[in-house]
Amino acid sequence: MTKPKNKCVWLKIASALLCVLVLVAGGCSRRITENVGGINIAIPPKMTKVPDKKFEPVKGLDDGQVTYEGNVSPDDIFTFYQEIMAADGWQPTSRFSEHKNRIAYTKEKRVVLVSYDRPPNEKTVLTIMVGTDNPG
Repeated sequence: MTKPKNKCVWLKIASALLCVLVLVAGGCSRRITENVGGINIAIPPKMTKVPDKKFEPVKGLDDGQVTYEGNVSPDDIFTFYQEIMAADGWQPTSRFSEHKNRIAYTKEKRVVLVSYDRPPNEKTVLTIMVGTDNPG
């Protein structure tokens, strides 16, 4: 009868080690969030804030703006925001879709526009703008 007890002990030890590894891995991949216009927005890993980036704001999205840059592909940014925003209850909208590399989301009466572009041989530029949804 000692064999089943030993097996049970080893399973408990293995489970505990697995939990520790998951916690450590989760802590190492902690993502950045930026408060933009009163909304906490996740920023993809490997992106660096550009504090003095000048750009033309989009009308209606003047509650807050932020720009980041980094070696992240536009496809990875698209996938990142599709997953992150949906998980936080944001709904994609076709607003602003006439431009390439833009995704807009709405939640309650707020709008978030994620715009990203990667010029040849340069880092990807990610700009996030937040506004209040005011249809009409």
